[in-house]
Amino acid sequence: MSDTDDLDLFGNVSTAEQAVHDKLQTQRRNQAPTDQSPLDYQRRRYLQSHNVSPSDLGFKTLRNHQPLNFGKVFSAPERQQILDSVSAYVEHQGWTTQRHGAFPTRDIPINVLSIASTVTSRLEQTLLPRLHEHTGIDIKYWTFRDIFVVGYHEDHQRALEIHSDGSLASLTLLLNDPREFDGGGTFFEKFALRVEQVPGDAWIHDGRLDHSGVAITRGKRLVMVAFIDTIGGYTDILRS
Repeated sequence: MSDTDDLDLFGNVSTAEQAVHDKLQTQRRNQAPTDQSPLDYQRRRYLQSHNVSPSDLGFKTLRNHQPLNFGKVFSAPERQQILDSVSAYVEHQGWTTQRHGAFPTRDIPINVLSIASTVTSRLEQTLLPRLHEHTGIDIKYWTFRDIFVVGYHEDHQRALEIHSDGSLASLTLLLNDPREFDGGGTFFEKFALRVEQVPGDAWIHDGRLDHSGVAITRGKRLVMVAFIDTIGGYTDILRS
């Protein structure tokens, strides 16, 4: 697969998703280089940026890089508000378990919660400027494809096997207190790196990196995950 190909969500997709991917790739192949939009140019430059020195790029690329800690996004009271909202929803509706194809997670999409707009706004304000710094893609082109809370539990889903995401960038953010579980973390195969997070901190990584959710051995671990991509990519093609 080339540097400019798009990956589909979790690396394994339905027939409908593959059709969308093929349509997008055909449109890009048929577009002459001189007709590329600023977004196309910036996206392609980023996807090839791991082969270019930072001094020539003008930014330190996220592409094929170790995950980066973008710092604190939610305070303890704010995280508790999110957890309370998730708990209230689960009490009446339960967890979803089949939203992500070949690698399903036990999760709740943020858009069904009363706090959805607040959470999305905060993520946009804090993460998108930093993504611009590490990709060279203008803030105005970024969008959140999916934001959800994964509920790992000793009696249910303990882990998530190795996979890659179908986004340019991905977020993982621990919501609950680490004293509530043993084990856990995110493992990045390329770097043999296990990230154990401080609650509220946003860890961002190249969505193409193979990674896994390390098994918990006790308790529960709740993590906010987001797939972040560019406008005019996969999401907008779905609407066409």
